[in-house]
Amino acid sequence: MRRWSFCHDPDETCSIDTLHNLLRETLLDEDQPSHLIGHGISGTVACLFAHRYPELVQSLTLLAVDTKIANHWSSHYFQMRRQLPCSRSNVLAHLSSLLISSQHLRAKALFPRLLEKCLDQDFVDGSLLDHQRLSGCLQVPSMPMLVLNAANDIVVDSGSHARWDRLLKPGDRYVEVEQGRHFFPADKFMTAADSITKFITLVPDQWRNFDMQSTNHSSLLGGRS
Repeated sequence: MRRWSFCHDPDETCSIDTLHNLLRETLLDEDQPSHLIGHGISGTVACLFAHRYPELVQSLTLLAVDTKIANHWSSHYFQMRRQLPCSRSNVLAHLSSLLISSQHLRAKALFPRLLEKCLDQDFVDGSLLDHQRLSGCLQVPSMPMLVLNAANDIVVDSGSHARWDRLLKPGDRYVEVEQGRHFFPADKFMTAADSITKFITLVPDQWRNFDMQSTNHSSLLGGRS
């Protein structure tokens, strides 16, 4: 398993095309299509990439992703920041308590700072001044897909199950994590890992006959978004 990430200068603009070009350069070096896994906006980027470059993707796993392209935790943050007369730190502290279910004191203290780091360093769609650039609904790509969402997610609401059901192909899977919130991979990691492993193991290999149990060729898109 490989974690894919990117870095850009704070003053440098970044678009979905920039991300796709960087990811494409990475995957072209692989000797076979990859299993893409993405959380949040990284999952949205992965889904758009898989639809654009299906020959590079063997399967797609989306965690905490809605069919609505613009629906991410950062869009909720910007909306709260515009409407509430609160500082950035106060809004992030409140929002973090809604996004993660961990009661560990250290985790609760660190999480708002991680969200702040995401806003400053990761790809974020929109800002306090500009509206989101990404809009519409995701298109389901041709390869097998797993959607893993949480039951108590305030970002990807319970209605996402019905929205995904209208789009998923035969053979695709939708799994709901009980009592999980938006960042459920942080405290429900065993549930997430087990669902992903079972799904990838069952994905038919159309390019090469190799043992999925002993060789894992997954690429993880992003990590915090």
